[in-house]
Amino acid sequence: MNINRLKGKKGFTLIELLIVIAIIGILAAIAIPTYLSYVNRAKDSEAMTNLGAIFTDETAFSANNSTYINAGLASNTGNGVVAGNASSAIHPFYSPTGTYYNDTPPFTCNAGVLQTNGGYTTIAAGVPTVTAGNTPNSTAKGGFADIGFLPKGSLYFYYDVVAATAANTAIPTSVATFTAPTVGANGVCGPGYVANAWTNFTGTNAQMYAVNDFTSTPTLITGTAY
Repeated sequence: MNINRLKGKKGFTLIELLIVIAIIGILAAIAIPTYLSYVNRAKDSEAMTNLGAIFTDETAFSANNSTYINAGLASNTGNGVVAGNASSAIHPFYSPTGTYYNDTPPFTCNAGVLQTNGGYTTIAAGVPTVTAGNTPNSTAKGGFADIGFLPKGSLYFYYDVVAATAANTAIPTSVATFTAPTVGANGVCGPGYVANAWTNFTGTNAQMYAVNDFTSTPTLITGTAY
């Protein structure tokens, strides 16, 4: 073995290694926040897509039945509550257990109460089964299934629709203290509505978007958009 030749080979100096590590650190400091920002924007787009779908579904329901309806926690217990700075869980729209209802038209709105004479279908653990001979009650009537809003997979946002007693119901411009919306009982109907999507998937940015019966573009009413 040629020892002199081995002695002539040079490795990296400590300064060179430190420079490389510093460059990697700078690139990571730039790239990681940018990547996370893109990820969070993609999550935000879920609310835009689903609120747009709710607007379309409620509009179609109203065109057929001359009323809008409530849809919320009572009709899909995959929904939850966002409180304070607790991070929102990724969740299914429908809970894997429980019983949910899908009513059958025709529908009418009588003094703010939804009436249906077509019976209803139960959706137990996400599997539709026909239930005959039952009269829908206030819990069964109304809900996301009735307007045809049934998103698949796991969600970052929670959703609800609150039917209103007047058309062109205003969307709040801001919420001073973030709280999840209080959803009225299913079976409520009216000439207007406000639909909300809310989350806090980072644990540091509680957000709420909303649409109403005349505004199809979601409005950010609390939190910061990514």
